[in-house]
Amino acid sequence: MKAKIREGWFLVRQHMFILALLFLYQLVWGYFIYKMVQSAVIPLLLRYPDPDAGELSTILFKMESQLSLSTHPEVHRYLWILGAMLLLRMLITPLIQAGLLYSLQHFNHTEERIPFVRGIKAVWKPMMLLHFIKTLLLLLPAYWLIPKLYSIFLDGFHSLQLLLPGIPYVAGWIVYGWIIHHALLYMQFGATAPEDQGGVKGTFIGLLLALRHIISLIGIAVVLGGIHLLIFGAFTSASWFLTGLMGLILQQTYPLARCLLEIWKICAHFRLWQSKSSKG
Repeated sequence: MKAKIREGWFLVRQHMFILALLFLYQLVWGYFIYKMVQSAVIPLLLRYPDPDAGELSTILFKMESQLSLSTHPEVHRYLWILGAMLLLRMLITPLIQAGLLYSLQHFNHTEERIPFVRGIKAVWKPMMLLHFIKTLLLLLPAYWLIPKLYSIFLDGFHSLQLLLPGIPYVAGWIVYGWIIHHALLYMQFGATAPEDQGGVKGTFIGLLLALRHIISLIGIAVVLGGIHLLIFGAFTSASWFLTGLMGLILQQTYPLARCLLEIWKICAHFRLWQSKSSKG
């Protein structure tokens, strides 16, 4: 497991171009989310009554917000915009993943240093299909969970303690999403493998390898997840104490560190898949 993490770090160092591209992609997406919150959420928070206004004003504000969530056309407009951007993200993300995984598969077998663009042309179809299946599986529990969470959320407007029953549902959804993400990741490894190992057969072999070596898979995820938490804690703690230019630099550096860790995780899991598939 430790060897795969080290080998994954070596692969990251050879794909700094993709790291920069992913960072820019995440930066643009983060800017969109920021503008969305700035235009939709902040004006609502500014209307929150002052503490001296009394409890009645707070109750009226919550009742008005609860009503607006279901009837106000402005809310529907923002939901349509968010849905359109999520759809666009669903189209762009598998293309980047296709280029990255193809580059990992053919890094030592091509004259190109980083065959990123060729990878998008070669394997975008299976990557798009698997990404669609992944998204569908992740959203599948929403059919049962969203009604439950919505009612709990509406009750939580009046008391934060009423939100506690929703924690098990959210935690279960997160664990389920983690399992689906890693299962589909190994299927993507198999789908982008060379012709004699890839295709539909390689996709299901990748899933089988993930199930057979679940302990190593979990170990890599836990170690790199722990490193991610440490870095996140370090950046968060530093931002509390540092202000001005240094604080701004830290805020802009963390997304780059997060992208670095994301690629590191993919590369480490790829080396695990590669070693086990070659033995098989």
